[in-house]
Amino acid sequence: MSNLAGLLRDGGDGVAQNSARAVELYEDAIKEHDHVKAMVGLGVLLERGAEGVERNVSRAVELYERAIDRSGDVSAIYYLGLLLDDGAEGVERNVVRAIGLFERAIQEGHHGGAMCKLAFVMMNGREGVLLDEVRAAKLFERAILEHGDVHAMTGLGLLLSLGAAGVEKNVVRAIELYERAIDEAQDALAMVGLALLLRDDRHGVPNAARAVKLLERAVEEHDYVQAMVHLGNMLVQGTGGVRTNAARAARLYERAIEKRHDRDAMLKLACLLRDGADGVARDAARATRLFQAGMNGRDGGGAVEILEGLVQDATERR
Repeated sequence: MSNLAGLLRDGGDGVAQNSARAVELYEDAIKEHDHVKAMVGLGVLLERGAEGVERNVSRAVELYERAIDRSGDVSAIYYLGLLLDDGAEGVERNVVRAIGLFERAIQEGHHGGAMCKLAFVMMNGREGVLLDEVRAAKLFERAILEHGDVHAMTGLGLLLSLGAAGVEKNVVRAIELYERAIDEAQDALAMVGLALLLRDDRHGVPNAARAVKLLERAVEEHDYVQAMVHLGNMLVQGTGGVRTNAARAARLYERAIEKRHDRDAMLKLACLLRDGADGVARDAARATRLFQAGMNGRDGGGAVEILEGLVQDATERR
């Protein structure tokens, strides 16, 4: 019953997707057999929502908790950790408990996703979690070795490309990891990471033309906002001899803003509109608005002077 529900939830193997029917089967398996895998499967479906299935994150949490209580299900531990790490409507964020759940999933089930997630948390730091790049590197290495985890390849590539306390910079290995993640899973973050290493000669492996192709691919195949911004920057600056194209850059920044209200894109577009460029009309008033939105919540630095200049431009052009 639970296996059929899984097929109906995801579709495949000649079975048409029918999420509403999958919910019915999961509910029956839970009611009649206290079926743990059905609890987890239903939790995943309710967490995401689907056609004919209303999203219900609070119930998903209850199901994960129940599956953990019944049998210590490792997938439930991991999924609950993800929810608590980010928080959601009706679910209060609890980073400390999330970390504990990831640790448990690793200890009890050698869960690759938990290794990778915990590594990213330790690489970046979180509320109540100290930076520990050395442990992050070890977790990434383990997830790669034991599970071939593509996200771990990309995460370790990021660490090695920058270096950190206790983690020696190794651009050659970082490139190998990015290339593998791209080859095996067309990973968008790996495309961006590799492009940033290749875009100029700071890392000793300049190949701006390939960097542009990687960023284009991340934009077109994955609609990846970070790639839009970096590609726009290259086109504005003419990085590595790339032909400048301010109009295309402006369109990329607009797309990043529309998709995710990206603040870096707002600031870059503000600079283009402030000065104007080939194919980009000067618009100091909109530049000012974008700059204010992009700087919201950030440290000022030289922001006040730039903003004053934008306001003055806008006033003079009225």
